[in-house]
Amino acid sequence: ALKAADMVVGGQCVNAFCAIRPPGHHAGKELRPMKAISNGFCLLNAAASAAIYATTPRSEGGLGLKRACVIDFDVHHGNGTQDVLCSTHDPRFLYVSLHAGGAHINGYEELGESDDGLYRHSLGTSKNEGIFPGRCGDTSPHAGVLNIPLGQKVTPAAVGQALVSQVSPAVEKFSPDILILSAGFDAHMHDPLGMGGLSASDFGSVTDIACQIAFKSCSGRLLSVLEGGYGVPCCTPQKDLFLPDLFLPEGAPPIAQPRLLDLGDDLPPDMDDQNPEALRQRLDRCHLEGFREAVQSHTASLAKGNQRSQPAASLPPPAEGGDL
Repeated sequence: ALKAADMVVGGQCVNAFCAIRPPGHHAGKELRPMKAISNGFCLLNAAASAAIYATTPRSEGGLGLKRACVIDFDVHHGNGTQDVLCSTHDPRFLYVSLHAGGAHINGYEELGESDDGLYRHSLGTSKNEGIFPGRCGDTSPHAGVLNIPLGQKVTPAAVGQALVSQVSPAVEKFSPDILILSAGFDAHMHDPLGMGGLSASDFGSVTDIACQIAFKSCSGRLLSVLEGGYGVPCCTPQKDLFLPDLFLPEGAPPIAQPRLLDLGDDLPPDMDDQNPEALRQRLDRCHLEGFREAVQSHTASLAKGNQRSQPAASLPPPAEGGDL
């Protein structure tokens, strides 16, 4: 992700996609950030790291930008990213998250009667209930955070409306120097979590809008970091890759087809590696369309943005010892 930031800010490309595993947006400053029950498979927060690197002064080894915006469209709230960048208001950062959840799903904490005689409740501060990582994404604590919970199931209409009516105006007002996408694909309609209704084409549309926002705000400078997504067929390998040939340099040899990794017979004897029938049925739907197709649609839209106006992404050199 840091290399991608170097390339985008340095003008080598307009945008870049980081096929990172494991994901990172639940990884915070400490384990289980914002009172989450776990780190949700996440170890290192690449999106937050890229934002910090981009806004660190050049004299301290960073890229010297003034503002970075992270837009997170994983089906889960990125509590780790919010914890790292926006635990308090920092004018360098804007964190935006579109995710499943809401107070009507995750509940709220009763605080009792206040001094003014009104009975109040507090959201996003107590133990986790409902959708992981809990209540932390139900509200926006300050101007540096825009959390948009979209209910029990994330739908294309809800995402599109939020992007146009809330996200785009907020990002344009913030005027970032770079846009970072926490690109999760677990809101796909065939994802086994069952919390989304988006198709692969919908993810391409989301990416198109993000690229348009980037071109309006920061000359198209955008990097995308892979987050969640679990709709992968479990038994039948597919021959195609999700990275489009558009990303290959002219004259480069074709990418070798992936090979299956032989794990041998070293599974612990008490480990049952059989998928339950209900899960198998869900994963079988991904042979038609799933995680790979969603990422392919995302990267294809990024590739279109990369071809749109590459010279516009190049930044002028900063003054000696200064920042952009």
